[in-house]
Amino acid sequence: MRIVASNNDESPGAGLKYNLEHIFEGVAQPVLERLTIDAIREYRASVALAESARLQRVAAEADTDCCPERQGELQRTYEHAETEHRVRQLVLNNLLNRLGYVPKVPAG
Repeated sequence: MRIVASNNDESPGAGLKYNLEHIFEGVAQPVLERLTIDAIREYRASVALAESARLQRVAAEADTDCCPERQGELQRTYEHAETEHRVRQLVLNNLLNRLGYVPKVPAG
């Protein structure tokens, strides 16, 4: 299951926590645990993606032959990966708080 969070308010995160709490309210414990395990996996993948984007951006900055357009593209990719990472972290934190424990994540 993929969770998409949106915040149209001016302040970062305003209302998002409430909306997530409302979404997960009344979800059965087994379903909540499965969602949390999926969110942990997605969060881990987003960490790896953000780090990869950061390393590519740093390498491009150090490369004197890399054109500014490419550097700009890599910067935007990195910023997007970081934003996605932060959103996944917010969702995961809310799920963990609601679940009350960190579930064991099966390999695979």
